[in-house]
Amino acid sequence: MEAVMLAAVAIGFYIAWNIGANDSANAMGTAIGAGLLSFRQATLTITIFVMLGAYLKGDKVMKTIGKGIVPPEYLSLELAIIALLAAGVWVTIATIKGLPVSTTQAIVGGVVGVGIAISAPIKWETLIKIGAAWIISPILAAIFGLILLKFYGKIVNRIKSLKRIEFLYKWLAVLGGSYMAFNFGANEVANATGPLVGAGFFDPKTAGMFGALSLALGALTFSYAVMYTVGRKITSLGPISAFSAQFSSAIAVSLANMFGLPVSSSQAIVGGVIGVGLASGRGIEKEVVREIAVGWVATPTTAIVISLAMFKIFQFVGLV
Repeated sequence: MEAVMLAAVAIGFYIAWNIGANDSANAMGTAIGAGLLSFRQATLTITIFVMLGAYLKGDKVMKTIGKGIVPPEYLSLELAIIALLAAGVWVTIATIKGLPVSTTQAIVGGVVGVGIAISAPIKWETLIKIGAAWIISPILAAIFGLILLKFYGKIVNRIKSLKRIEFLYKWLAVLGGSYMAFNFGANEVANATGPLVGAGFFDPKTAGMFGALSLALGALTFSYAVMYTVGRKITSLGPISAFSAQFSSAIAVSLANMFGLPVSSSQAIVGGVIGVGLASGRGIEKEVVREIAVGWVATPTTAIVISLAMFKIFQFVGLV
């Protein structure tokens, strides 16, 4: 049993590290792409606000992932490990390729996979709500991004002092990134810890702190490639467009947090970046967006398949 508990901690850390490596770009990729913050400044800000979000607001989404998809009485610690490991394998592959895929989709796919493997009653009503939120959140982020860019653009145009404009740019980037990082902690730390909460291994507060610290380490050590994709490859970002993309995606994720729905900050920030790209007239790199969209479709499906395969392997060697 001690080996299983150690494995649970290790896999939980692995997933949270992956989230930090892949999804930190959702909070700070646009600010780095616009040249407003250094990589070190961005990761420090992420660390602080992710911890606050996970501790203060993370319990709702943890309960949805840990108990809302598969009934908790069916979710053993061993099955939670399989679900987490399946999600982590796919997200690691995507991170190496520099693709901002959804860790949320990966872990939901992993949980569904183990549920199917043991013939547990899947709560399809909850899954439909989660799926709808996945579609709506990037659309809302794009709309909010377009509106915010127009609004803040008018405000900045009235400021004549270059020094004041530069000061405003810097703090807008910090504000937008901090707000996104807070919601990031409130929503996506659950991806690493929700199944362990559902299996009774962690209480939500302890899970939040463990997940947030692990996530921060992932952001610090392995997030630059995806930050570059989000911040520079989709469209050219200026300071106001960077802030508008950040803030619009944070609003979309914040709305999902209110309902305890695990949405993808990856999808939200890409939606926000597309919105400001269209609003500014700079256009978007359609090929990059197409590659990202393919990753979104492939992620939950791939995670289910990997989860089912891992269950068979674990079953064959007598671990479940």
